[in-house]
Amino acid sequence: MVDQDHIAQYTKIMLPVDEARHTPSGALAPASVEEIQRILAVCNKYKAPVWTISTGRNFGYGSAAPATRGQMVLDLKRMNRIIEVDADLGYALVEPGVTYKQLYDYIHERNLPLWLSMPLPSAIAGPVGNTLDRGVGYTPYGEHFLFSCGMEVVMANGDILRTGMGGIPNSNTWQVFKWGYGHYLDGIFTQSNYGVVTRLGFWLMPKPPVYKPFGVQFDAEADIEKVMEAVRPLRIANIIPSAVWVSHACGTSRW
Repeated sequence: MVDQDHIAQYTKIMLPVDEARHTPSGALAPASVEEIQRILAVCNKYKAPVWTISTGRNFGYGSAAPATRGQMVLDLKRMNRIIEVDADLGYALVEPGVTYKQLYDYIHERNLPLWLSMPLPSAIAGPVGNTLDRGVGYTPYGEHFLFSCGMEVVMANGDILRTGMGGIPNSNTWQVFKWGYGHYLDGIFTQSNYGVVTRLGFWLMPKPPVYKPFGVQFDAEADIEKVMEAVRPLRIANIIPSAVWVSHACGTSRW
């Protein structure tokens, strides 16, 4: 896609600068690993820089627009298969176009005793993109990269890398054991352009028998110091296992 109507959706940014500084030269939406490999081969041949997105809803971390003008957007939204959800071992393996809503519906329709940890953009975002952008949620599993386990990555030269136990032939522990043999590489594919992640495994929280959200309101802004002093030891000791959300009129923060 190179016409302006299609390119427009990849030019919206969340920064107070001219959108022209982030206009891509075109956009491609592959549906398979093989198509990604062919695209990268052509981009390598013509030295065309590539900007990869998953569901294209990069709220809070920039947007779908490339960092610099002229890059080719690689939009992975068509790669939206839920490959596996294991209720006994508590994990999922998905492609980058899968949204939290899609995965939630899959779990709900099958009545699986599992919980998702969703980020602030919630259902419209996807677990692969959010995890690779170091996104967070608000359950005890809210540190999303911490609870990821195993990646499939297409490297710049077209080679396929499976991290952790995915590198072992016929492995049945890819989404169970993080480390595998040798170096741990998963971190270099977060917030980077070292490869195109086409599959991600991550752990799902067992559904609790009961839960109760609650909020506490303080009238004076100066009380924030007392709030933090009270909450900090409870978070450090994991007495409060979930994230604490602090909000006021000017913004919010996760703690």
